[in-house]
Amino acid sequence: MSDDVMAADVDWTEDPELVDPRALLADWANSNDEWVRLLVAEVLASGRAVGDSTVEKAYKLFRQEKALDKRELPTLAKLDVEARQDESAPPLSLTRLSDVRGVNALVPGAIIEPHEGLTILYGENGTGKTGYSRVFKALANSRTADTILGDIEADTTEAQTATLEYKLGDDEQTLAWTGERGVSPFTRMSIFDSPAVSTHVDDDLDYVYTPVSLALFNHVTGAIQAVTGEIDTAVSALGTGGTGLLSRFQRGSSIYPLIETLGASTDLVELKAKAATDQAVEDELDGLTQAVAALRANTIGTQITALKAEHRVLAQAAAAAKMLLSFDAIAYNDALTRRAQLATDYETFRTELFAAADLPADPDDTWSDFIEAGETYRQHLVGLGAHDSDRCLYCRQPLQDAARDLLFRYSTYLEDKISADIRATDAELADFKRQVAAVQGNDLAQFVAEYNDEEEKPSCFSQVETIEGARSELASAVAEGKPASLTMADLVAQPKTDVDEESATIEAGITTLEAQQQNRTQALADKQAELVELQDAVELGKSWPLIEAQVKGAKEADQLKTLKRPLSSLARAVTALAKTASDQLINQSFDALFLEECEALRAPTLKLQFVGREGRAHRRKVLSGKHKPSKVLSEGEQKVLALADFLAEARLAGITAPVIFDDPVSSLDHRRINEVAQRIARLADDNQVIVFTHDILFATTLLSLFEKSKRCVYFQITDESGKGQVTRASGPRIDSLGAIKKRITDSIQAARSQDGETRDALVRMAYSHVRAWCEVFTEEELLKGVTKRYRANVQMTTLPNIDGSKLNDIGPKVTEIFEVACRYIDGHSQPLVTLGVSPTLTGLEEHWAELQELKKLNDTKL
Repeated sequence: MSDDVMAADVDWTEDPELVDPRALLADWANSNDEWVRLLVAEVLASGRAVGDSTVEKAYKLFRQEKALDKRELPTLAKLDVEARQDESAPPLSLTRLSDVRGVNALVPGAIIEPHEGLTILYGENGTGKTGYSRVFKALANSRTADTILGDIEADTTEAQTATLEYKLGDDEQTLAWTGERGVSPFTRMSIFDSPAVSTHVDDDLDYVYTPVSLALFNHVTGAIQAVTGEIDTAVSALGTGGTGLLSRFQRGSSIYPLIETLGASTDLVELKAKAATDQAVEDELDGLTQAVAALRANTIGTQITALKAEHRVLAQAAAAAKMLLSFDAIAYNDALTRRAQLATDYETFRTELFAAADLPADPDDTWSDFIEAGETYRQHLVGLGAHDSDRCLYCRQPLQDAARDLLFRYSTYLEDKISADIRATDAELADFKRQVAAVQGNDLAQFVAEYNDEEEKPSCFSQVETIEGARSELASAVAEGKPASLTMADLVAQPKTDVDEESATIEAGITTLEAQQQNRTQALADKQAELVELQDAVELGKSWPLIEAQVKGAKEADQLKTLKRPLSSLARAVTALAKTASDQLINQSFDALFLEECEALRAPTLKLQFVGREGRAHRRKVLSGKHKPSKVLSEGEQKVLALADFLAEARLAGITAPVIFDDPVSSLDHRRINEVAQRIARLADDNQVIVFTHDILFATTLLSLFEKSKRCVYFQITDESGKGQVTRASGPRIDSLGAIKKRITDSIQAARSQDGETRDALVRMAYSHVRAWCEVFTEEELLKGVTKRYRANVQMTTLPNIDGSKLNDIGPKVTEIFEVACRYIDGHSQPLVTLGVSPTLTGLEEHWAELQELKKLNDTKL
């Protein structure tokens, strides 16, 4: 990297002349209502969101200013604001992290004491360093903060805790963290990790830093929204003022629909004219109540029901009397006499006809049925054309003369006139029975039985009783075939006349009562409607204060809704002002910082777009005007682009808190690793920087950049005694001459007490340590650390310290022993001829002694 790039830094202490957002807000407020001016004045004075008392006062002023209430508050003067710069927060620095518990599977007891400059936490993948970085991300509530889990393999869950010691300005403070996210002042920390790459590359981002003056716009917007909320609350309260009012009135009155539609359009003068409040109305109300109660008694209905029952009995009595008068008792009695004579004649005829027929028994009704059945069957066969007059109908045997004579007698019997007369007489008697049975006597019998033992009987009781007695007597006679009384007509003639007259009288009475009842029903309906109307008129007077308040409230609610509509434009106006201010205070500054960081990190050139949303500043990156960087750039290019965006954002407000990098160089090549290390080193010159990494080249490069300033500490994170074991060190763990010397002497001592294969194995292991000693001796002693393993650069400043004569005197001898050691260790393949040659303990001791002499020689010349 060129010196120009390495030395490149940004001087952002001089800002262009900017319009003060406070002045913008003041000018805007002076052109609006007084209540808006009051809110802006409070925000400008306090620099914070307004409190409830201010919102309440602004709402009162709003109501008085809009003539909803009487003006009592004084007039608010125009605002005159002097421009001033945002106050900077006191710097934050971490001094100690300890007592970490319940985070991932980290072992307790680790202590990290960050340097005020650069702190490197190095550890291989899976050693637990991510757990510590997640604590910092949770405290800062970074964009990529993860949910922190405990040890998922443990039987119980341990609470998340940690102790953080830090300095805020000159004050030393301590935080007992219990897993919270976004703890102030740690939210000012800037954290970069791999998941943040896509966020910083492709997403439309809010700025983490918002100048205090820009926050004023949000406070003003929030205050306007709070006043809007007061309006909404008032409208809601006004809309619920009439709850239960409608239930006081009765559906059907002319007042009910007026109360049902009570609102801002209600004519209170017209409605109040319907109210009744004087004492005379109370007296009228009592009279109507009594009248309605009397009409509801309905005694006429009971009278009508009783008269209709009596009329039904009289009608039945009249029908029975009519039947009795029309019944021909003489003809009925003659038919009975004739039927008796015909029966006698029929019996004599049948006996004489079949006297010589040799019947098994005397002819009777059963025998007659037999004869008639045979005739019916004969006629059936004749109809079928199958009748044979020479054969018997039953046995089908040929008929003899005697049989033919009997059949002739049967035919004579069936065709006899006496039988025909009997049938005609029976039909005549059946007609008389039907005439009598057609008259129902149930109501008559029940009526007579009901009043028979009563002292007070209906006026026509005796007539009905006479008629029912005659009907019952006739019905019994006809049913039993007995003669009917010839005086029956004379007996019921007069009662029928009386019944007809009484029936007509009752019918007229029923008609009169039904007309009266109909009039009474209409009168009841009229009186009820009049009562309901009067009751609601009285209730209207009693409820007038509530009604008047509800109508006034509805009108006020309509006014508030109308006055609320322009408030959204006020919020949009504040948003427009915020966009103007944020473009000057944030976007223009960020654009310059971003370009500088891209140049320092050799990031791809692209275009920034600044998108304003709801008064907030957003940024977006595109290539060639439309392509997202992730669709075009490589993974490494995206990483440095994200780093440039991250650093520009961190510098935007001036860095006053630690900047933390979690594996920032994964997927980067060696050149970019060096460039990132250079940029982080410059950042750590004036700021506290914490780096988590598993890249040994990156770690050693950072260490080399701080060899002179010493503004750096290094922590090794391992999982040797459990994940997250933290050890402070001077750099990545490498072998030292002292450590290797001890391993060699220990191996020689162990080999002296063994023999055979065991000694051979110990000698070979000792030679492997000898080989390592030769490498470290050459690197540290002969070459003076000009170049080291795991370090990308050559340390040219130590080159003059190398004594060239030593390389000639000591180098060849060290190389000779190094090659011998390589021949005896398993890490190098061996020629076939040497595989059977085993090292000896004596040879090992001689080689080791020679190396010690060479080191002494090198030290002496120093």
